[in-house]
Amino acid sequence: GVVSGTLLTFIPAAGDYVNAELLGSTDTRMIGNVIQTQFLRILDYPTAAALSFILMAGILFMVTIYIRRAGTEDLV
Repeated sequence: GVVSGTLLTFIPAAGDYVNAELLGSTDTRMIGNVIQTQFLRILDYPTAAALSFILMAGILFMVTIYIRRAGTEDLV
């Protein structure tokens, strides 16, 4: 219920840099914005790749915890 709704909201929002760029203030930094800046403006590909991997690992960790707690082991 609540946990699955949170995951379904968080996963797209974590990597969404367009809405944060358009709706947020200039002093608000989200992980999607930082990755986009590292890739396209600073051209620091290793840092951007590491941040992307950390984001992916964090989301995978949260989904794994949800699957284990919800008793849906057949999804893994």
